[in-house]
Amino acid sequence: MKIQSLAIIFIIIIMPITIVLSEYINNKITTATTELEYNTRLLNSTYDSIKAYQLNTVNNAFGDVTNSKISDIEAAVTTFYNSLANNFNFTGYKATVMKEYVPAVAFTLYDGYYIYSPFKNTLTGVEESKVDKNYSKPDAITNGLKPYIYYSARYVYDTSDFVINYTLDNYITLIGIINNNYVYDSGFLYSIADTRDESNKGNGIYYDSLDNSYWFDGIKFTAGDTEELKEYIGEKEYSYARINGQKYYLEENEVEEETINYNGQNFSINKKAKFFFIDNKGAKNYSNVDAYNATNSNFIKYYFAIKKNKSAYIYYKKAYEFSSMILGKKIDNYYDKTKAKQDKAYSLNNLNTSKAIYYGNDESSLKKSGITPLSEYGDFKIFEGNIHSANSNFNKHRKEIIRYVIETNMAPAISGFSSDANIEFVMPKISETDWETIQNDICEITFLQGLNMGSKKYNGYSVVANMLTKEYVDEDDIYILKGDNTYCKANDSTLNETNIKNTKGVNNGYYPGIWKINFERKRDISGDKEKFYFPMSFKNGEKIESYLGSYTSIMGSSGVNEIGTSDVPDMYSYMHHNKEHLLKEIYYKALGRERWCSFNINNINYEIYGNNANNFFLEDY
Repeated sequence: MKIQSLAIIFIIIIMPITIVLSEYINNKITTATTELEYNTRLLNSTYDSIKAYQLNTVNNAFGDVTNSKISDIEAAVTTFYNSLANNFNFTGYKATVMKEYVPAVAFTLYDGYYIYSPFKNTLTGVEESKVDKNYSKPDAITNGLKPYIYYSARYVYDTSDFVINYTLDNYITLIGIINNNYVYDSGFLYSIADTRDESNKGNGIYYDSLDNSYWFDGIKFTAGDTEELKEYIGEKEYSYARINGQKYYLEENEVEEETINYNGQNFSINKKAKFFFIDNKGAKNYSNVDAYNATNSNFIKYYFAIKKNKSAYIYYKKAYEFSSMILGKKIDNYYDKTKAKQDKAYSLNNLNTSKAIYYGNDESSLKKSGITPLSEYGDFKIFEGNIHSANSNFNKHRKEIIRYVIETNMAPAISGFSSDANIEFVMPKISETDWETIQNDICEITFLQGLNMGSKKYNGYSVVANMLTKEYVDEDDIYILKGDNTYCKANDSTLNETNIKNTKGVNNGYYPGIWKINFERKRDISGDKEKFYFPMSFKNGEKIESYLGSYTSIMGSSGVNEIGTSDVPDMYSYMHHNKEHLLKEIYYKALGRERWCSFNINNINYEIYGNNANNFFLEDY
C-alpha cells in the first residue's frame, strides 16, 4: 500500500478516533476533578454546620430540652445553606438556587433523628379555617424539620407485642405488652456476672447481697462511696451535681449548720446554702430550689446530691436491676417508669431478631430502593452473650435497626423531593465506614444532588460526627487527670498508678475521671463584655490555671494504646486487660456517674407524663 493511502486512512479514520478518545478522557478527568471539588465543598459546609451546632448546644443551659434542641438544629441547617452558597458562589450557584439541589439534611441524635427537607404544609377542615393566610398558606411547600424518628423496632410473638427503642449505646426503652403484661421501662443493659472478681472477664454486673454492693470487672460500688464534684465559674469554685443534664451549683457565702438525720445517720447541713444554675446568658438563676426549712425535703435532696454524689453507684445498681428483668431474673419490689409494680421478669433472653416485624418485609422492593433487608443480617438471640461488648449480638442488632430505620425513612424523603431543577433524586449508596460512624456517633448527614459536572450529574453526601455533644456520653469521652495538671485519654500509653492524680479520700473536690466536655471553654455573656473561663481549673498560688490537654493523646493520637482491634474491640475490653487497677476504678466510676447524670437517661419519659424533670434522679437521695 502506498504511503499516500496510509496517510489518508490515518487522517480519515485514526485521527478522529484519537481526538474523540482524547476528548472522552479529558471529560472523564474533568468530571472526576469536579466531583472531588464538590465533595470537598459539601464536606466543608457540613463541618461549618456541625461547628455552629456545637457552639450553640455547649453554651446552651437548656440544650437537652426538645424545643431548644430543635432551634439549635434549625440554626445549624441555616449555617449549612449559607456555607454551601458561599462555597459554590464563584461557580454561579446562589443561596436560593442551592436549596433546589439539597433533598435532605439529617441530624442523627442519641435515640433517633430529624430530617430537614421540604414538605407540603397541608391543613384540612377546622384547622385550616384557624390559620392566618398571611403567614401560612395551605398546600405550600415548606422547608423544616419532620417529626422525630426513633431508632425503634416492634417485636410480635405469642402473647407479646412491644417496641424497643435503641440508642447509640446499651440504653434501651421498652414499651408494650410482654406476656400479657403492659410494660414501660428503660435502662442500661449489661450481662449478669456469676462472680465479682476480674476473672469473669468483665462479663457483666455482679450483686453481693451481703453488703448490697455491685461489682463490675472487679470494681466495687457501694452507696457510701460518694464524691463531691467541683468546678470554677469565673474565678470562684463551686460544688455541683449534674442532674438530668443540668448542672446545679451550691453557693455557701453564709454558713449556719444544723444536724439532721439523713438515711439513718446524723449529718451537718448548711441552712444558708443556695442553689443556682447558669442560664443562657451566663447569669446565676436561683429559681428552682426553695430555701431550707425543717420539712423541705427537696432542699435536702439537692444538698446531698451535690455534697454526697453517688451517681456511679446508682448507675450500676439500676443497670443490674433492669438487666436482670430483661434476662429473666426477677427483682423483688421492682417498679417500671410508670411506677407500676412488675411482679415477673420480662424474660427477653431468648428474643430472636426474626421476631422484629421488619424482618419479614419484602426483600426485592427494599433492595430496589437501596435498603438492606433486615433478614440479610441473620437470625440470632439479641441478648445472648456479653451485652455491653462492641461485638455482642445486642450491638450488632442495635446497629442493624439504626441503619434500617434511617434507610427506610431517608430513601422516600429524598426520592420524593421535587425542585425547579427537574432532577430525579435518589438516595446515594452510603459507605460501610460512614454507616459505622452513623451507628455509633451523633452525626449530621447532608445530601447534594443534580449539579452539572460535565458527563454526569453530581450525587454526593457527607457524614460528619459531632464529637462534642452534651446528650451522649461515649465510652471514649472519659478523660483522666494526671499529677502534672494535664488530662489525657483513658487509653493514654503513659498512664500508671503513680502519675494519675489520685484524689480519692482527698478533699479537693473530684475524682480524676472527667467527662471531656467539662474541659471546654465556657462563655459568660451576662455582663457588658463577653468573658470566657474554663470550668476545670485549679489554683496555683493566687493564680487560677486551667488543665492542659495531653499533646500526644488529646491533640494527637500517637500516645494512645490502640482500641478497635479484634483483641481489644472497645474501652471495656481495654480496661479489663489493663493492669492498672486505679485507672479502671477511676474510669468506671466516671462513666457511670456521667451517664446517670445525663438528661436523656432519666428524662426520657418526662414529656409524656409531665413529671418534674428531676424527680427520678433525686429519689435516690
